[in-house]
Amino acid sequence: MNKKKILLAALSINLLFLGVYLCTYPISAAEDSQPPKEVLTGERPMQDPQAQWEELRQREEDLALRQQELEKLEKQIDEKIKKLQRLEEDIKAEVAAYRQISDERIRHLVKIYSSMKPGAAAGLMNNLDTDVAVEVFLNMKGEVAGGILSYMDTTKAATITQRLMNYRNTRQTISGQP
Repeated sequence: MNKKKILLAALSINLLFLGVYLCTYPISAAEDSQPPKEVLTGERPMQDPQAQWEELRQREEDLALRQQELEKLEKQIDEKIKKLQRLEEDIKAEVAAYRQISDERIRHLVKIYSSMKPGAAAGLMNNLDTDVAVEVFLNMKGEVAGGILSYMDTTKAATITQRLMNYRNTRQTISGQP
């Protein structure tokens, strides 16, 4: 989860820099497309053709420079997007690995508690974190879980039973089963 925050922070910073750049060097179509006052009023002073040509050439150079800057920015953005995608893939792989390890640990706990006598297992389960206990009970056979719950502290057993029920309802809602 921490890497997701870093990813979002990096993306936010990049967007901030892009916004600052665009504010500093505006590239709006309105700026470039506004005709000079002479064109709006219909009056155009007589200008030397050589001066007009030079003005057009200068505009073309400016547009070419802007185009190069935009292409450079586009490449940088594409590189950052690719980097962020690789980072996202890495995070997904790490999350999947974590889930696999967590599932293996839960299966191991299920085997341990299932092989114990219900009274002894209940004594230990009373001291377990409720979330861990729920995960363990979710993976146990019903008879074994029921035997252990019957020996547990009634308040803790009720809490675990309620969470197990909520889990069942949530899973049915997600899968679309009635």
